[in-house]
Amino acid sequence: MSPRDTASAATVLLVSHDKNELATLGRLLGDTYATVAAQNERTALYHLETRSIHLVISNIDLGYTDGSKLCAQLKTSVHYAHIPVILLVTGGPARIKSLESGADACMERPLSREYLKAQIKNLLTNRARIKDYFAHSLYAHMSSSSKENEKFLHKLNDYISGHLQNIDLDVDTLARLMNMSRPTFYRKLKCISDLTPNELINVARLNKAAELISTTAYKVCEIAKMVGFNSQSNFGKAFLKRFNVTPTEYQQMKGPTRNRRQRFVHNRALAKVTTEKDRGEAGPAKALDINDMRELGYFPVETNSRTTLHIA
Repeated sequence: MSPRDTASAATVLLVSHDKNELATLGRLLGDTYATVAAQNERTALYHLETRSIHLVISNIDLGYTDGSKLCAQLKTSVHYAHIPVILLVTGGPARIKSLESGADACMERPLSREYLKAQIKNLLTNRARIKDYFAHSLYAHMSSSSKENEKFLHKLNDYISGHLQNIDLDVDTLARLMNMSRPTFYRKLKCISDLTPNELINVARLNKAAELISTTAYKVCEIAKMVGFNSQSNFGKAFLKRFNVTPTEYQQMKGPTRNRRQRFVHNRALAKVTTEKDRGEAGPAKALDINDMRELGYFPVETNSRTTLHIA
């Protein structure tokens, strides 16, 4: 799903003590987003706990409490810091107060329907891009849009890295280690990374395996066990799916013995050609097929026909 598709499928939480304002916002946004209404902080937090909320729009005046306080509470919570918040304000001082609370945006009344929808779309699209980037660069670039999210991700990374050998590592184990309920942990991770907990664990195992292959002399079967795979066959299939090469091929490309092995295989190929020439079985040049190229460490991105590499 593209960032734009993600934005259009979002659920927006509307928070205001004014029923008329909630009704107006619902009409403004109802044709584009699913909306959920809350008239106070308690109801808002209940919806956040029990639903998958993608963005919050809150009046800065909530009657008995202040919308900026609700915003600050969300932005300092490891559970909700990833959710964009728009505060609706009435003047300059309130605008400053809303930004100081950590709001992603603030809008003054009277509201412009087009401007409000454009603001929501931009926030959700940018959030989706962050998720997409994170999903494709997991742990290689541990980044986040907030300090609370960054703490969460680093803590989660530490837990997963410390338990990779445990073949039973799963969402329940991680939720317990992170002191979260299973549903809350699942929603939090999905909102930040766009990966399920099990997908995250699998990617972490494979990334660690790639690192070990590149930096150590362990055998592939040993590395598979070290990162929590009890079947070398399953490890090979998962590795191929993520990196588009088998663990052995990756080892030949990236491993510490790559150069020595390449020289050996290349010399063997040259010797084969020379022998065939002596027998009159080969022409002036020998074509290496894709299997020979794999042994030598050459991997074309895409081949529409039989790929060859000519050597003299």
